[in-house]
Amino acid sequence: MTLTSDIDFSSSENVNKILYIIKFEEENLNHNLNDLLAKQCKIEAYMAGINKGIARMNRIINDTKKLDCQIAHTANLVTSVSAKVRRLDLARSRASDSQQRVHDLIDLQLCGQGVTTAIVEEDYEVAAGHINRFLAMDLQLLKRTADDVQGSESSITESVRILESGAIEMREITVRRFEEAVKKDDLASVERFFKIFPLLGHHMEGIEKFSKYICTKLAAKNQKELRNAMDIAKADKRVHLAYADAMTSLLENSARVIEVNQPIVEAYYGHGYLLDMLTILQRQCDVDVKNLINEFVKNRQIDRRKKLVNEIFSRNSNSCSATSNLGHYRMNSGGAIEKLSPKDIDATIVEITIMHSRVELYFRFMKRRVAMDIEECSDDCNTINDKLQNLNNLLQNSDLRRHAQELLGTYLLFERYFMEESVLKAIGLDVHDSGQLSSSMVDDVFFILRKSIRRSLTSMSVNGTCAVINNAAACLDHDFVNALKSHLQQGYPSGYIDLAQAYSAIQNSLQQGKIHSSDNEKARVNFLVYLNNADISTEYIDTLWRTMEQEIAGAYPSMTMVEKQLIESCLSELKSVRDTLKACVDFGMQQLKSSAINPRLHPWVDQYLTHKHQLTEMSCWCAIPITMWCLSQMKRDPILSYSVYKWRPRGLKCLMLPCSVRCIYKIKTSVIICHCMHQCILNMSLLCI
Repeated sequence: MTLTSDIDFSSSENVNKILYIIKFEEENLNHNLNDLLAKQCKIEAYMAGINKGIARMNRIINDTKKLDCQIAHTANLVTSVSAKVRRLDLARSRASDSQQRVHDLIDLQLCGQGVTTAIVEEDYEVAAGHINRFLAMDLQLLKRTADDVQGSESSITESVRILESGAIEMREITVRRFEEAVKKDDLASVERFFKIFPLLGHHMEGIEKFSKYICTKLAAKNQKELRNAMDIAKADKRVHLAYADAMTSLLENSARVIEVNQPIVEAYYGHGYLLDMLTILQRQCDVDVKNLINEFVKNRQIDRRKKLVNEIFSRNSNSCSATSNLGHYRMNSGGAIEKLSPKDIDATIVEITIMHSRVELYFRFMKRRVAMDIEECSDDCNTINDKLQNLNNLLQNSDLRRHAQELLGTYLLFERYFMEESVLKAIGLDVHDSGQLSSSMVDDVFFILRKSIRRSLTSMSVNGTCAVINNAAACLDHDFVNALKSHLQQGYPSGYIDLAQAYSAIQNSLQQGKIHSSDNEKARVNFLVYLNNADISTEYIDTLWRTMEQEIAGAYPSMTMVEKQLIESCLSELKSVRDTLKACVDFGMQQLKSSAINPRLHPWVDQYLTHKHQLTEMSCWCAIPITMWCLSQMKRDPILSYSVYKWRPRGLKCLMLPCSVRCIYKIKTSVIICHCMHQCILNMSLLCI
């Protein structure tokens, strides 16, 4: 059907319409033809490229077919060549085996002939070398070779018999001569026959015998040094460290055995046998350390002192007052139990820390040395891990470790007693020097705590350091804070009618160098001094916490994450004590406010309110008149004033820290403003009514 099929051509209008349609279609066709003609060049270029690509693909196909044929041919050649190479390798390996068999047969005869001669001539190293070469041979293979060679079976059998009997004889000779060298204490001969054992295949026997010999030497040397420990210490003026020096020498002797003999063991026995030597040496080390510890406990009276300290702690737990712990305990029967003086156990504490640190150094040295030897003995990770675990079990389950833990427990007990008793003594001997803002107990207490914590670092035990820090925090929280609270809870006495009189009395007393006035005057000064003690103690705790954190990081550079978290947890206890001291300061300020500030400020406010004031809405919210008046009153007050010109404290402030002075100013300002505004608003409300 065409476009003009439905149109009537009888009229001219329809004909014109059809002509217009035909013309429009003609124009569209011409436009499309022009577009196609414009793309003719591109299409021809594409076709040319396709033709070239087809030609190249044909060449590639042909080349690929040729390559496939070449690869198939090469594969066939490789298969045939590889088969020949395999046959060649097999032939070469068989030739090598045959050559090795020939060498073994020759060596077997030479070894059989040479071992007897070497034994007769007492050239034991050569004889052991022949036996070692014999032991490295495959006897079953040699026997099969002898069966294949006519007439050689009897000679091989005879050589094997000679070498086997020679191996037995050499072992007997080596053991006998080694024992004779041990009895004669001939170290050169001992080392000579010690090197022969691995050549005979008796590695563990050699390690065991040599280690036992070393243990006897160590035992004799350590016993001699232990007997002469006190004499040596007296000569060197180190009597208080005699047993620490003996412990150091004992552990150094054991460590020196490993250090000196490690090259010999690795050269003649191979890697992996150092752990077996350490196993035997550690048993002797445990025995020697036990003897030393027994002498230390006996001569230093450790058991008696521990019993006294435990009794004192038991009595302290049943005592209600900390001050009753000073001096002697009075029994109901009338007797007295004298307490240990902290100075008596101070030297013992130092000695124990040194002994424990030497043990830790010994364990680190042994673990590092033996672990290096174990890692070289095998490439199997499971074997290495098993031996490392055996090493850890050996050291951790040894008696030396147990004695070290007992020493650490004794140290912590004595350190706690030294700390608490020294702190109580510092509190009991507290003195306030004239002109000082705080008393002597603050410096003394924090010096004692810092000394104890620093001493714990020398023990090289993270757990011991954490325990001492916890004890220090408990001592501060209990004894020190209670001593401060006991004085602050007594309040600030207000025995004078006017505080200006109290100020004058205190000033006169301070000028004379001591206080002669009444108990109330002494109590006032005492209250302010202990308030300053609490205030300055918060700064001391911050300094102690920061200092100990740096020193602990330097003393234990290789701490694990768990140990770091443990240290941080213990140091946080000091922060909690700081918060407790801040609460004491706030409590003291409230006592001072109720006893000294409020009674002085309220008359000012009452005096101010006696004047008539016509308050407007604007002046009610403006505090300038009230503030100016309050400042004038505070300027004239002799107790709570501050010189603007000289910038020197006067009155109560001469006995208080600057931070406490600022706190007093805040309290005064808040009291004045609140009281005045309250009264003014109340009066204004009454006027409105």
